[in-house]
Amino acid sequence: MRVLSWRLGTRPSKTRIPFRYGKACLVDCPQALLEIKFEIDGRAAIGYASDCLPPSWFDKSGCRTFAEQIEDMLNAIAASAAFLGGLPTIPSLGTAAQLLWESTTPSEQTKLLDSFGHSMVERCVIDAGCRHYGRSFRELLSSGELYKDYTTELDAWGIKTSVRPWQRDMSTDAISVRHTVGLGDPLTKGDIDCGQRLHDGLPETLEDHLLQNGICYLKVKVGNHGLDDLNRLLDINRVVATTGNRNVRYTIDGNEQYASIPEFVEFWDEVSSHPDLKLLRDSVLAVEQPLNRSRALEEDATIGLRDFSRQVPVIIDESDATKDDCWKAICLGYSGTSSKACKGITKALVNRQLIADVQNGDNDRRLVMTGEDLCCVGVVALQSDLALVSAMGITHVERNGHHYHEGLRYLDAAHYDEIIACHGDLYSSVGGVPALKIRDGKISLNSVNHNGFGFAVDPHFETYQVVRQGNAG
Repeated sequence: MRVLSWRLGTRPSKTRIPFRYGKACLVDCPQALLEIKFEIDGRAAIGYASDCLPPSWFDKSGCRTFAEQIEDMLNAIAASAAFLGGLPTIPSLGTAAQLLWESTTPSEQTKLLDSFGHSMVERCVIDAGCRHYGRSFRELLSSGELYKDYTTELDAWGIKTSVRPWQRDMSTDAISVRHTVGLGDPLTKGDIDCGQRLHDGLPETLEDHLLQNGICYLKVKVGNHGLDDLNRLLDINRVVATTGNRNVRYTIDGNEQYASIPEFVEFWDEVSSHPDLKLLRDSVLAVEQPLNRSRALEEDATIGLRDFSRQVPVIIDESDATKDDCWKAICLGYSGTSSKACKGITKALVNRQLIADVQNGDNDRRLVMTGEDLCCVGVVALQSDLALVSAMGITHVERNGHHYHEGLRYLDAAHYDEIIACHGDLYSSVGGVPALKIRDGKISLNSVNHNGFGFAVDPHFETYQVVRQGNAG
């Protein structure tokens, strides 16, 4: 395989509901689409990758404006595409990933951005391979064709281990949605002024999602706001109780808002001691990224982590920026990491296998890999991410793009019928716009599992504005 040329395009999109996470608030969210033309076995093949460009996720330093952050994200994607284009041949995805990892010496601010750029390129390689061989991702992965005999060495301060990427097919026909409850999301209709209701045919509040979509998993964001966070959990607990569903499971997202594990444990002790939160507390599956990425892998900030992780698994997310970070986290006492396509496909598969390997020899704590989201939407980004978590056997995945976006309205309306025709199990038309179809808290994976890297439709690159491009060499 070798690169012939590549193009990067963008389309504008707006959220239907503001998405507050940490100190950021997402209302405008450009969508990026990368197209790479390859030559495989003497034949041309095209691969696509897509994702949103969110404010203050890859860079939470506060030093860059959103416009500057968008340029940073585009430049990271372009740099990775140009690097791949400079390789004479690409013998396997593992080799490409290894060379991409070694191609940069990232600063503290850009590690996650580098992984984002690498991930977009990896996704194009996979998509092109699926198209060329006429096989789905899960088939290509489990055949060994993607990674061949690739093995990588992980290093946590001199403690080394060798891991092969996960190459099993554990896909199922459906996956549970873990619905995000953002810091500013309305919980009931009473939280919305009558004149501000959307009336767009889609669920608008937490109560709507629980009742209409049968959601059984929630991802709740907390912000290190003490009593306000506690009261927010109490409000969420009351809404869940009023819907009659006592089987809801939770993950708690700390969004990097805590300075140390002892600081988070102090908050958790408040939660644990409140009699009305006992059911919620006992239903928490994992705590995600409580510490700021700048300190999350430091020993002095993680004092008490190993003991706390025996009670509740604690995982990293934003701190999972390089190929060694999950291994470092496990050595420090964390319980694992998240799978998030924007952080790297190979890295996710390596981490999935690492967690399985370590768990086999560690009965002291329960290791976890969760499926997470970058507010991604279809038809490329969402489906590729679903194909990844499906093959890894993850049973529930954070999905929030369907909540914060009005379906796939950001795409050209001329292609809506094609989307419904190819992915009618995953989307239905709401107000004439394809919207994610959630039934009994789950989404179908049938078309995702059987179509390339999750999607069967043409992404129609011609409808995007070209912002970067290049040729091989």
